[in-house]
Amino acid sequence: LLSTLALASEDVGHEASSGGFRVDTQSTWLFRSFLPDESDDADVMGLEFNSSWSWGNYDWTSIAYIELADYPVGVPGQPPGNPEPGTAAATGIYDLLTAFPFSKRKEHHGPHHFSWGFSAQFPTGDDETLTSGKYSIGPAIEYAYSGDRLFAAFVALQLWSVAGDSDRKDVSMMMIKPMITYDLNEKWKAVYMPYGVSVYWNKDPGQRVYFPLGGGIQRQFSIGSVPSAFSVQLFKNVIRPDKGTKYDFRLMLEVNF
Repeated sequence: LLSTLALASEDVGHEASSGGFRVDTQSTWLFRSFLPDESDDADVMGLEFNSSWSWGNYDWTSIAYIELADYPVGVPGQPPGNPEPGTAAATGIYDLLTAFPFSKRKEHHGPHHFSWGFSAQFPTGDDETLTSGKYSIGPAIEYAYSGDRLFAAFVALQLWSVAGDSDRKDVSMMMIKPMITYDLNEKWKAVYMPYGVSVYWNKDPGQRVYFPLGGGIQRQFSIGSVPSAFSVQLFKNVIRPDKGTKYDFRLMLEVNF
């Protein structure tokens, strides 16, 4: 979704999507998570699909995000939600995370864009360590600012479980996914696009929050006539659970349709 908004900031994307449903971007993320014990370091591949469409007087956008993980041990705070037992090694897919913000057509204020909607998480994970076992829903909001060289945005969502495995803990999780890019020149951007700031309300105090700082650089290019980008980033979780991920190294390939 944030990638779609970034594309819209370059006068492509939202206006082009007003004719009907379309997939705007597909991003592939490769993560290397560095834990306190380096033998526990984990690998994750994330797939993100961003779409847009018009319905009545409103413009809708959506994000669908799922990951394939290879964990030597359980990683605290992952996947999104509050899984149990959450301590075993696992390889497989995570729960599906989605968000659906919308806004009234052309009701934007200069460089500012704001929308609201709902989010949902589905228990698609194929291992107890990788799924919450719960169906969860909640509100979502999105804000974006587009300047001459600066683009800044975030999507924030809160999830509460409403159904699912009665033997699993309830989900109460907030996630804020920020995105900041600054144009260095026509081809290069400085970027801050972390996995997100996560708060797991059901965890013990001191074990609830992941807060990453860092960033990297992004190269713009084209695959044929399709605008694309590749970025390299490194983050340190300055707030994290005691046994949580210390650093995230991230590679991303983004294709804008």
